[in-house]
Amino acid sequence: MMEGIENVNLSLRPVEEEDWPLNPHLDEDPNGCQTISPEHMSIFMPSSLQIADMHRLGLVTMASQELELRQGQANDALEGLRLALGHKSLLFRTKVRVLLQGE
Repeated sequence: MMEGIENVNLSLRPVEEEDWPLNPHLDEDPNGCQTISPEHMSIFMPSSLQIADMHRLGLVTMASQELELRQGQANDALEGLRLALGHKSLLFRTKVRVLLQGE
């Protein structure tokens, strides 16, 4: 699955001092190096790559799996929204009926 990844020259951009005010999650370790806590790091996902790089690294299958997971997450969120709207509608109807019957 990860064939070819060991041949890629990956380089990380050093944290510049001007990044400090823009990223409040940067800390300094005891050695004076700037670090970022894992809770605030972004996770590498195939969708963060260009399509050509996905093909070159052999991550097309993984990218399609990520897309399926994102679609499932969106469907779960929509289901929660539908349930919440249905509940609010029920409460509204119940309250309106009680108010109309009381008059």
